[in-house]
Amino acid sequence: MRIVDVNFIFDENLATHEEQLKQHYTVVGWAEALQRKGVEVIAIKRFKSDRKLQLNGVLYYFIKDGFHEHPKAWQFPLRLLKTVSSVEPDIVHLHGLFFSMQTFLLRLFLKKKTVIVIQHHGGPIPKGIRKSIHDLFNSVANAFFFTTIEQGKQWFEPKKTTVKILPVMEGATFFDYDNRLQNRDGCHQDKEIYRDKTGMKGGPVFLWVGRLDKNKDPLTVLSAFQILFNSCKNARLYMVYTGEQLLGDVKKKISDSDVLKDRVKLLGKIPHEEMDAYYCRADYFVLGSHYEGSGYALSEALRCGCIPIVTDIPSFRMMTNGGQLGALWEAGYPNSFVEAVNFVLCKSLDDERKACIDFFDKNLSFDAIAEIALAHYNNLLVSVRKSN
Repeated sequence: MRIVDVNFIFDENLATHEEQLKQHYTVVGWAEALQRKGVEVIAIKRFKSDRKLQLNGVLYYFIKDGFHEHPKAWQFPLRLLKTVSSVEPDIVHLHGLFFSMQTFLLRLFLKKKTVIVIQHHGGPIPKGIRKSIHDLFNSVANAFFFTTIEQGKQWFEPKKTTVKILPVMEGATFFDYDNRLQNRDGCHQDKEIYRDKTGMKGGPVFLWVGRLDKNKDPLTVLSAFQILFNSCKNARLYMVYTGEQLLGDVKKKISDSDVLKDRVKLLGKIPHEEMDAYYCRADYFVLGSHYEGSGYALSEALRCGCIPIVTDIPSFRMMTNGGQLGALWEAGYPNSFVEAVNFVLCKSLDDERKACIDFFDKNLSFDAIAEIALAHYNNLLVSVRKSN
């Protein structure tokens, strides 16, 4: 089986091919995991210069498709489409439901027996005519990978399309808890290794990792901590963030509260390669998301044994084993968060941390995702070849 991973995104700010692979590390990890299972994988990406690169058994094509000469060339990346066709794939794995026009054009370049899979990567569902156009062009795909079937049904309402929805986790992390912290069971002692490095003090330590926007809902989380801190006297909340849509509101809420201003620390952006230290130091991972395609930060937290207290949405429900890991709470309701925290604090910290790591290894790691995806690919190939 030959699987070709295709990404239509062009980022002119990336200076080198290696930098792009680092940014797309989830694809690299997924491809290498499939390669370990005996599958041939080729990844084809848009870049400002051509190059062919082989890394850990995976072949990468970087294609220059005229972006600089023709600013609108992203709409019709013909060189990329021709390259995909030329390597004669059995499976083409595309990223993002918003590239429906490119998906439709690619179908015209491929043999009928070639399977097209589109992986959902989040984003708001379009409405009106835009939704109809995306659905029409994307209908040439044989399957759609969503983190959960429930998410896919929210995107595709017609029943004839929902049968194409297959559940696969969006991506994984390279964070390696076992190698960095040699004793999985010595949780409290291990965490102290990272106290000085991160500056995170207190107990329990809560960690937020996410954009400061309406979807992640930091204001609801802070309202909950105003209540929680009254009973958890030594607790601290540390917030790592990138998007700053609500930064002014967040700062004001913290500064206006005697309870929050000494116990909430805004850390801003932390380099991704340093984030595992923060996950390992923290006890609990918190988010107020109303919607997520999957949840990379949650995946990273689980890998490092940081216990989740996250909202009860489809992707988080799956990633916490139906809420058995940590606790789930109702988005937008501070009291629901407080109840979830009080519930989790009654559990054994060490047992919960170990359960998080074990669940990640078995269900959310690159190897686990590759195994699930490979089963879907095989079934799709059989089905398409029978129909052709």
